[in-house]
Amino acid sequence: MSLRESSTLFNTIIYEQVNKVAFEEKTISSSIVYEGPVFRVRKHIVDSAGGQSVRDIVEHTGGAIMVAVSEDGKILMERQFRKALEREILELPAGKADPGEEPIVTASRELSEETGYIPQDVKHLVSYYPTCGYSNEHLHIFICKDLVKGEQHLDSDESIDLEWIDTETCIDLIMKGEIQDSKTIIGILFARQAGEI
Repeated sequence: MSLRESSTLFNTIIYEQVNKVAFEEKTISSSIVYEGPVFRVRKHIVDSAGGQSVRDIVEHTGGAIMVAVSEDGKILMERQFRKALEREILELPAGKADPGEEPIVTASRELSEETGYIPQDVKHLVSYYPTCGYSNEHLHIFICKDLVKGEQHLDSDESIDLEWIDTETCIDLIMKGEIQDSKTIIGILFARQAGEI
């Protein structure tokens, strides 16, 4: 076999491996095992590569994350207590989508409700699945500019402190591991990479 033939064979094998379709799990049965105000959990019995398996899936309507930027280049951040971590967290404003709501509508509504700022310029940056191993939650990150100050309309169980932090400080806090919230890390670093901040 010539060098050219062996190279062609190698490339064909690699192409076939890269484009090989993963085993698609077929659902045999499913049922809701928990339903709360934020998400529900569905238990699936599936036909997997190794036989029948159980998949517990968190079903969520998704949400929007807002990188809200002031005229002088500061980023609007929220500081709030997160029960899951038993501590206070510094993060970008974000909120859950109402059923059937377009992500850009969620972004404007949630930014206004949580912070009192109404964005006149809203642009989609990126969408991603934060935990696709066990949830269908789909998050959408937006850059929000030309902010007009209005009034906060927090839910009765929400307590949020607002802070304007300059971009370089935010990035420094990420790189030092002081900001650990994934949506905030993705939002700020993506916005920087996209040249928006």
